[in-house]
Amino acid sequence: MKFEELIKYIETHLTEKINYNELAKILAVSEQSMQRIFVFITNMSLSEYIRKRRLSKAYEELKSSDIKIMDLAIKYQYESETSFSRSFKNMFNMNPSECRKSNSEFIQLPVYQFNQINTPFKYSYKIEEIEEMQVYAYKTPYTETREDFLYKIRELYQNLKDIGLFEKIVNLGMYGITFRKDNNTEMYYVGCKEKLENSEQITIKAGKYAVFNCSGANQSDIAPLIHNIYTQFVLSTNLDIDLNYCFEYYEKNDNCYLYIHIKN
Repeated sequence: MKFEELIKYIETHLTEKINYNELAKILAVSEQSMQRIFVFITNMSLSEYIRKRRLSKAYEELKSSDIKIMDLAIKYQYESETSFSRSFKNMFNMNPSECRKSNSEFIQLPVYQFNQINTPFKYSYKIEEIEEMQVYAYKTPYTETREDFLYKIRELYQNLKDIGLFEKIVNLGMYGITFRKDNNTEMYYVGCKEKLENSEQITIKAGKYAVFNCSGANQSDIAPLIHNIYTQFVLSTNLDIDLNYCFEYYEKNDNCYLYIHIKN
């Protein structure tokens, strides 16, 4: 399993600067696609996983050796003892010195084990070429963690319902659009083709898309399909998939189509 190879690579390079390009090569996808796949499989960002694994190893060494805190910080790729201590405290609610003196039990984020219960799924899709279109939308603020990002999306939908815009957007043909920029900032927009109050104009670019029928418009229908696409389809296809650019289109009959951009 390619993803298990990726996890093993991370684990054997925790004391070095980890080359994300090498991780992408293991999955045979682009660097940005690799990071998105990682999020969908583990429900945390790649950088968060690496940070927590390094801190978990540092915790062990603090409790089982006399290594200096400064040396430990350097070993696990921190620029200073201060930044290491701050990160350590955020994870374990105590600084390294307190950890060393305490009688607390060992705390760790374990090495990720791929869930083999996720059996291969059968999928069908079509390739569709669309023209550039303008959508007027409302967006989520950027968040650093996947959990916060999903919460902000749910909050955005609820806010639109509270101010009476959600039903209007649905009746006009609703789009849910995910953009991921070069700096890994991910944004989610909800909108339609008609300009509404305080909406922001964004462009859905022309090109070829792989189109999946979600067979429903609820998150319980869409989320499993998206997860399977990102963790299985992308690793199985020869299409050059652009995971940084996709959108959902919701029909009035409570059906949803997921469009994933194909490069070139």
